[in-house]
Amino acid sequence: MKINRWIVIFMVMIISLGNMGQGSKPASAGEAVSIEAEESLAVQPEDLIRFHVIANSESEEDQALKRAVRDAILEEVSPRLAKSQSLEESRQILTGMRPELERIGQEVVQSWGKTYEVKTDYGYFTFPTKSYGSLVLPAGEYEAVRVLIGKAEGSNWWCVLFPPLCFVDIEHSTAVQVDGKPGIPIQKKAKPEVKFWVWEKLKKLGMVSSL
Repeated sequence: MKINRWIVIFMVMIISLGNMGQGSKPASAGEAVSIEAEESLAVQPEDLIRFHVIANSESEEDQALKRAVRDAILEEVSPRLAKSQSLEESRQILTGMRPELERIGQEVVQSWGKTYEVKTDYGYFTFPTKSYGSLVLPAGEYEAVRVLIGKAEGSNWWCVLFPPLCFVDIEHSTAVQVDGKPGIPIQKKAKPEVKFWVWEKLKKLGMVSSL
């Protein structure tokens, strides 16, 4: 014998509200950033601006220096790009900052007792398939800012400046080659279907039918 559907609906609402009060909690800072990053991925590759910092060499010291240059530059770039409302605005900010980025990088290099020259390039460059956390960008031509330290013969650290994914705290975010791994489609996903767990269970038990 089936239960009156309105009684069941009332039961579902009571249980759901109770679960919301007990089990829900505000998203942590990391979760909030991750959610924002997922939304930011809803763009086409041509709407990205990448950021690459290329080390002088593969030596441990040069790789550490690369990360120090990266940190100093992102510390300056971050608050400015945070105010950007579009790709074009971000492009103008970054092209206007090139001399400043070189100065910042040069100061870091000198503070490490090195004489490497620091240069920046802005334009379109061809990149192999790269991964950044869970994001995989297929090989191709991308708009990018490149910071070249010394001979620029070492591994590079990279991220995406627009949308601002560089500011997501990802452990070991050095780019890696991922041959054969398909890129994640950078487009808007279909909205997920929302279901009540209790309601679905009752349907499976035959206690209710679809409205």
